Amino acid sequence: MNNQSTQKNSVPANAQTFIPGTFRPDKRVRLRRQRKWPWIAALVCVLAVVGVIALNSANEQKIENINNETLAPYANVYLPNITLDGLTLSGMTRQEAEDAVMNQISARQGGWSLALTSNGHTFTTLDYALMGITTDTSQVRSLLDTAYSYGHTGTVEERLQAVEQLTEKPLHLYSSQSDMTDANLNSILSQIAAYFRQAPKDAYLAGFDPDQSDPFIIAPETNGAELDVESAREEIMRRASAGESGSYELTPDPIPANITAADVRKQVTLLATGTTKIATTSPEGRNSNIALAMEKINGKTLNPGETFSFNSVVGKRTEENGFVEAIEYVYGVEKPGIGGGVCQVSTTVYLAAVRANMDIQQRSPHSMRVSYTDLGQDATVSSGRLDLSFKNSSGGRIYITAHVENQPKTTKRWQCTVNIYGPAMADGERYELRSEVDDVLLPGDPILLKDTEGQYVEYEDEMFQYQTGREGYVITTYLDRYLDGQVVSSRKLSTDTYKAISDGYYVGVTPRDEFYY
Repeated sequence: MNNQSTQKNSVPANAQTFIPGTFRPDKRVRLRRQRKWPWIAALVCVLAVVGVIALNSANEQKIENINNETLAPYANVYLPNITLDGLTLSGMTRQEAEDAVMNQISARQGGWSLALTSNGHTFTTLDYALMGITTDTSQVRSLLDTAYSYGHTGTVEERLQAVEQLTEKPLHLYSSQSDMTDANLNSILSQIAAYFRQAPKDAYLAGFDPDQSDPFIIAPETNGAELDVESAREEIMRRASAGESGSYELTPDPIPANITAADVRKQVTLLATGTTKIATTSPEGRNSNIALAMEKINGKTLNPGETFSFNSVVGKRTEENGFVEAIEYVYGVEKPGIGGGVCQVSTTVYLAAVRANMDIQQRSPHSMRVSYTDLGQDATVSSGRLDLSFKNSSGGRIYITAHVENQPKTTKRWQCTVNIYGPAMADGERYELRSEVDDVLLPGDPILLKDTEGQYVEYEDEMFQYQTGREGYVITTYLDRYLDGQVVSSRKLSTDTYKAISDGYYVGVTPRDEFYY
């Protein structure tokens, strides 16, 4: 109680006690003064905001006007720095751009052509359509729409941004073409290849005419042809890709024949020749027999390993076979006989056969020296008794020609010539006969024959010489093999004895009467 009394007593004397619900004049006046300033501040703020908005609106309008002026030139055309397939679209309307691009595609499609030719003939002319190249026009229009969307869609800011973007990074669009295909090209080239395709034909021996200077008729080879389709295809595709127009000459590759005329010629080369001269004193009958025997041999052919027999080819020397009587050697004595002179033919054949390196099976020398060849290099024959034979050891077919012909540089003297043709020897290879005298045989005492018929002499003191004595010889003959002009080997062929011949005389048989004066 005392405390409460103390507090109450401490209130100043002029203080007014506030009673809730009662009016306090001093406080009211103070409150009114405080509420006036916030309204003013609010008004100022409103005015400021209105001013800012008005200023911003004016600036935005100004900016919009500037932006519209920037975009105005491109209202209906493509923006700068836009291309399609390398064609600049800037400044074109949508329709102009489509027309230009489509025209370019059309020109591109027909802008390449390549004529496939050969020797003035044109097989076909290729273009991109044949090569399978086409352009999708719907895709082209889609690309044109995409390019046109730059600067023509979105807000002004977005459109302006597109202009700036294209300035920094131009837009290059490309339409896609169907890939070039070689399907049509392969079909075309296959047909052309069939036109060029030709199988080669080998050369061959078409005929043998022993009476011609060149007795062989050789059908020449024919090369084949084949177009290299793969190489042609690659070159055409390269030109199409590079757009190189013009013409392309198709040249087939030759296919060589397996056997050429030169190969055939190597099988019928002249291996060797045998030659013997016919004496100008040779009688007509003898010459007739020689010509007949040569005719029978002329044109004879032998297969590999086959044997030539003179007696079989020429036949028996009889009148029925066309031979006539002429002088021949019979046991060292010259006597008339049917077929005289044929031994010169057999000798000529022997010379050719041995020089052609044939395998000599039978050969006999004359009993005495003959005038038409060297010692050791003759070959006598006799029907049914002595033959000349040799085997074809050449490895191929051989061909024989035999003629009586003029000796070189004269038309008055004749000779026997036998040629043997067959597979070529090695380069520079040839064979020659070489004879050496081992011994000389002297003639014996003269031979005296009584002429009992008085054909040459009549009296005993008369003599007629019917033969002149000759020396005899022992001869060894060799076959020398030459290579490039040098003897590289020798082979002994024979040792022959040619008998010596004594002088021969006929003497008379009638005594002569003696007269004394």
